[in-house]
Amino acid sequence: MDSPPSQTLTEIDQKPIVTPTDTRQLNLRHRTVDFSNPPRGRRAPSHVNTPTQSAIPDITRSMESSRAKTQEQTHLATEVILESIFRDATFFSAREEDSLENPATIEEALNGEEGDQWKKAIDEEMATLKNMGTWELADLPEGRKPIGCKWVFVKKRDEKGKLIKYKARLVAQGFSQKPGVDFSNDGTFAPVMRFKTLRTFLAFAASMKWDIKQFDVKGAYLHGLLQELIFMDQPRGFDDGSGRVCKLIRTIYGLRQAGNVWNRELNAAMKEIGFIQLKSDPCCYIRRQGEDFEILLVWVDDIISIASNSTRNDIVEQDLGEKFEIKALGRPKMLLGMGINQNPIDNSIKLFQTAYIDSLLKKHGLEDANPVSTPLDPNTKLDLDPNESSDPETQGEISERVSTGYATLIGSLMYLAIGTRPDIAYSVQRLAQFTQNPKPAHWTAVKRIFRYLKGTRTLGITYGGSNELNNQELNIYCDADWASDADRKSISGYVLTLAGGAVAWSSKKQSTIALSTAEAEYVAATHCAKQVIWHQSLLNEAGMPLPSTSTIFSDNQAAISIAHHPEHHARTKHINIAHHFLRDLVQNGTLDLVYINTQDNLADIFTKGLPRTLHQDLTYEIGIL
Repeated sequence: MDSPPSQTLTEIDQKPIVTPTDTRQLNLRHRTVDFSNPPRGRRAPSHVNTPTQSAIPDITRSMESSRAKTQEQTHLATEVILESIFRDATFFSAREEDSLENPATIEEALNGEEGDQWKKAIDEEMATLKNMGTWELADLPEGRKPIGCKWVFVKKRDEKGKLIKYKARLVAQGFSQKPGVDFSNDGTFAPVMRFKTLRTFLAFAASMKWDIKQFDVKGAYLHGLLQELIFMDQPRGFDDGSGRVCKLIRTIYGLRQAGNVWNRELNAAMKEIGFIQLKSDPCCYIRRQGEDFEILLVWVDDIISIASNSTRNDIVEQDLGEKFEIKALGRPKMLLGMGINQNPIDNSIKLFQTAYIDSLLKKHGLEDANPVSTPLDPNTKLDLDPNESSDPETQGEISERVSTGYATLIGSLMYLAIGTRPDIAYSVQRLAQFTQNPKPAHWTAVKRIFRYLKGTRTLGITYGGSNELNNQELNIYCDADWASDADRKSISGYVLTLAGGAVAWSSKKQSTIALSTAEAEYVAATHCAKQVIWHQSLLNEAGMPLPSTSTIFSDNQAAISIAHHPEHHARTKHINIAHHFLRDLVQNGTLDLVYINTQDNLADIFTKGLPRTLHQDLTYEIGIL
């Protein structure tokens, strides 16, 4: 992006503009960095064969471009669009889509059309609780009050949305536990695997042709032993009428400390069978034996095992089976609502959320919506009109429903944006800023994202698939959009790709106002550097170290100059010292900042809304196929 004439540092920098194909000396230590080869990754095909559908006329464009002239007209426009939403969709459903088809009580489950299936699921859960010795019946001591419990029912589906299992679970109502009595204040935290860790090791697995298997720990939380004395009501439908209560022995689901106790139990078991817990991700474990290794990624009771060969995964299954009751699921197909597809021909791995997208479209009545080719119209003005009231209370009762429903939509889209669809990351980040008081233009923009997802529902991040992409090079791009919002704050964006697909990305508004493009890009590079340092730590711990110097590609020569040399003091003295963390990393050789042409900067998609052709090209190049 161009710098403002009064603030640019590019004119001061006397070094010529260079590209990644140059051999360059960028810092005071005169270390030569050879970029005779450009970053390796996917290249967008010709525009004749683009990865998404062609643009379809946007029937909501007139609404996007219109502005209410008065406060009264604004409120009227809001009521009109909400009336349409209430009539045609279920935007404000208090229960999730899956919950609409799931019974709320045990009576509803047993008396419904699917009573036999739910009865089987309930009996299976009670058998597990009994076999694990979860509680014993006892009289309630004087002065003690038991916590409640509740049956939770859910239909589990595969990566295609097909029903595969009826699941019933007895959950303690932990919200009634008293701190210091029923649980310790420092004993409730339980970590889970980071999505970045999962994507990174899946990318390596696709590139190196490693073997992957999935395991499920049955009744994971029930393996933990309680240290506190807790009493719980007998489960509904299984009360013997004696007036006794359940004296809990094990950590049942729903207790405040259940996750923490299970995590401690898991860590101890992993240590006993020779696994080492990584500090960069406490839910990632690794075990090595010569050239062979196994990496375990854990999300509560779901375990992904990535090993150098299938024999090592068989050993993992045997070792885990000695500690817990596990179920081997074979090659992973579904994890946390994300589908995982391994192509046996080219060994590529694809992460996607097609079933989740379909459920969102159905939930909000948009199954038949007309698709569009971009998630955000770059010409749409979303900033609030200063003449409009920004106080939600002025709109009365309708405002609470508006903000709540809007937040629900943004939250459901965020799970996509942080999981498998980085192509909507900027759009969701942008629209999330208006959660407190969304206007009709914001509602229409959110609806546009759903229409975009309708046309790209099968897309997902793909790793590997060709010899060119089967490498272990981490390509890093950062970018910024200077003073793009009404508050004049800039947007930072970065993306890290491996084996042809994105493994980490971010689209974030900067916390301070940058006085120039160079400053905005410098802050964005610092934001990116923190992620790169984490990736270096992760891979070093896993025994797969990156090159001694990781290269960040930026399209702003002035920011590169600031990172390499402590010059231009008059124009940079106001920059927060925290951002000079980047300069320190560059000078000690941990990172390097190198120029790349704006047209080749993949992070551009995380800083602004783009035209169709450019959006489709960048979407393809970050591995969304």
